[in-house]
Amino acid sequence: MANSEGPVLLSGGKTVAVAGTAEAIVSASRRVKSVVIIAKSGNTNRVYVGGADVNSATNGGLSAGQSVTIESVEWLDLADIYLNVGFNGEGVDFYAVKA
Repeated sequence: MANSEGPVLLSGGKTVAVAGTAEAIVSASRRVKSVVIIAKSGNTNRVYVGGADVNSATNGGLSAGQSVTIESVEWLDLADIYLNVGFNGEGVDFYAVKA
């Protein structure tokens, strides 16, 4: 039987225009139960995942092809997850399960 509420899975990608500037992974609120964030395979520097203040000092970052999974018991908002990069135009792909 088809899901009458639409797709259960979300997928997308995000590139950060200017290195050193944190950008939200999505522009509009999106509630999800979990998300897998994968650094794009063509990246030459690390991608940093975190809150609005994320930068290279916040965490070790993801190298090209590395991933991080974020899960929540209830839900989390993709718009609250930010990226920062070491080189202009690099980013991530993501796959999420709707809440």
